[in-house]
Amino acid sequence: MNAKTKAFLESKFKEYYHNPVIGLPPRFRKREWAFVLFDSAYPRLVMRRHKAFSSQKDLQAYLGAVAPAHVYYSTAYYAYPSATRMQDKKWEGADIIFDLDADKLLTDSAPSYALMLQAVKNETDKLLDFLVNDFGFDYADFSIVFSGGRGYHVHLREKRLVTLGSHERREVVNYLTGTGLEPEYLLRRTNIIPVPGDNSCWEIRIRTWIDKYFKRLRELDAEMAITELAAVKAIGKRRAKEIVDVMSQDTTIQPLLQSRLMPLTAWKSLIREAISQIKVRIDVPVTADTKRLIRLPTSLHGGSGFRVTPLTFDEFRSFKPLHDAVVFADRSVSVKILKPAIAEIKGETIKVHQGTTELPEHTAVYLMARGLAEYESRRLKSDQK
Repeated sequence: MNAKTKAFLESKFKEYYHNPVIGLPPRFRKREWAFVLFDSAYPRLVMRRHKAFSSQKDLQAYLGAVAPAHVYYSTAYYAYPSATRMQDKKWEGADIIFDLDADKLLTDSAPSYALMLQAVKNETDKLLDFLVNDFGFDYADFSIVFSGGRGYHVHLREKRLVTLGSHERREVVNYLTGTGLEPEYLLRRTNIIPVPGDNSCWEIRIRTWIDKYFKRLRELDAEMAITELAAVKAIGKRRAKEIVDVMSQDTTIQPLLQSRLMPLTAWKSLIREAISQIKVRIDVPVTADTKRLIRLPTSLHGGSGFRVTPLTFDEFRSFKPLHDAVVFADRSVSVKILKPAIAEIKGETIKVHQGTTELPEHTAVYLMARGLAEYESRRLKSDQK
């Protein structure tokens, strides 16, 4: 990224931070703050750490003067947050943070940015369901934040939990990710016996998934159902046809539970698939870490130009990140495209090719921040008319 592009991005961020509505985390004076600047290292994430602020006014003055590319604060509370050595900060507790990132979800494919964001939103929804139905939290106990990049952060600040250590937090992670769940154990616990579908524990979630699996098969064409079932370990085509015939005569899976049509190996295979589909794919080290840095809600993301957006549960339901997190204007900016790209912002899909062109400011900022374009200060002929 050239100096001209960095200067342009810094100027746009400075405009935003001149009169921002900054949402501070609870007990912000107890937290360490860190920043990535539009300096010679950018876009690499070189942190300026170990800062502390005594007032919101001081923080906003710093943001307005420096216009950082990224703003972070510690999930931990410290007695001395500005101490430069971690052991001197004197840890007093930490929020629990769940980080969901599209990069962790879709490692084998490269869908569009919009599809990636939808996938990670669906995963966040799964997490919220676990927190409410399995852990018993209320929606008021946590806050949801769009990261401004490829995912969401869920902050849990329940007072009784802030002093939990890494081991206890790892247990929470293990539950959410289904770590240690073995089909043999679940088969012994439930014996594949029907249980109420109130989604209150893993066994019930798995049984509900299996019910839905066979319900979906019943709705398929018989040949399609046979083909899908035959792919399950230890079933094969002949047995799959027998199972489909039984399913056509009964709307429940009770006959399969009482017969030997479904071998034990097949049940185990289905349970493994159920665990894979039900578990929440969170960034494990983030939740287990008691001294993590996390993005400040209402700040800007230096890799996209989007707002790190705090959301209520109701806002999360209807949130459209490529529209609602956009803060820059529609006015035209001249840029030099470095490589072909597609930008899907504010309901418009823009395909760009190498060369100089005009783009809406929000799209130009996004492509520059992603390293796909450089700022072009010269005016195009269309501007000179």
